[in-house]
Amino acid sequence: MITVDANHTAEPENRRSGASVHVGPGGIDLSGFHIVVHGAAGTLAGHFVRAAAAAGAALSLVDTPGASSDTEDRNRSNLQSLGDACRGISGEDPLLFLSDISDATDTVTLFEHIRAARETVDIAVNFAGVHHAPFDLLADDIQELAATFRTVTEINLVGAFLFTTAAARVMIPRRTGHIIHLCSNGSRAALYGSYAYNASKHGVEGVVRTAAAQLAPVGVRVNGIAPGTVVTNLNRHMLFDEAGELRSRAKSILSHTPTKRFATPEGIAESLLAMCVPQRHLTGNVVFADDGYSIEGHTWPAGNEALYTGTDALAALLDQTDGPA
Repeated sequence: MITVDANHTAEPENRRSGASVHVGPGGIDLSGFHIVVHGAAGTLAGHFVRAAAAAGAALSLVDTPGASSDTEDRNRSNLQSLGDACRGISGEDPLLFLSDISDATDTVTLFEHIRAARETVDIAVNFAGVHHAPFDLLADDIQELAATFRTVTEINLVGAFLFTTAAARVMIPRRTGHIIHLCSNGSRAALYGSYAYNASKHGVEGVVRTAAAQLAPVGVRVNGIAPGTVVTNLNRHMLFDEAGELRSRAKSILSHTPTKRFATPEGIAESLLAMCVPQRHLTGNVVFADDGYSIEGHTWPAGNEALYTGTDALAALLDQTDGPA
């Protein structure tokens, strides 16, 4: 576990855990809450972190060191930039760490260090995870497939278990807390060729449910959020061709999405922010923020037809459903 900003030493704060959250015309007020976010420098996490800072939450931001010194330097820089952005939003310094979520000692030490600095951990959100290219079971080398499967599972699934365990250890003595994991629409569905990712995300939902049942008597809640497909710089080439037209993979996803739209980082942040509001009966659930992908049966035939005709036809049809400006 590495403290990113060696010059920053936070004094313990007298934050009142379980402080009332105000939801009004101005939005959600998380003042008085301390949120730990692992995988903070990612696209989805970054939007949530900024939204939480704007809502007044105190933050501890964590990302992975990476497998090389170059990766560590890049992750450190990204985390520091995010910390600076949060400081600009809320005026408060977040704590910044690099920590390997798949390492048990590192993860436990991380939470112990955070507890010593902040006194409380009210909410712990795990965004850490990796994906992989679709497996070709016939053509790909089986040793390489096995290595990829182990790596992805170690980070996504073992990491989720260790994160849950370490967070629970600082929450149980106070009889309050909320652990939230980033799940996926792959938590319950098959994403083409994504064997390791699918298996790990199915497993994360199992961790959520098992931990929720065990920790409920001591006041700690455990839930997950499952985003739909979000277009990012990393996956854009998989979804769109050079002309900006939908590739086959994108058409397949959207054909099973009632809105015929991809999810957005801003929308996922909205759902997560709402989950941070104390809800005493909400535990053991996975909230799907996926535009209905997980419940698609046979809906909106005209939308599917337009989708396969081309993006212009789909855009025209969507314009018809927008209603008056």
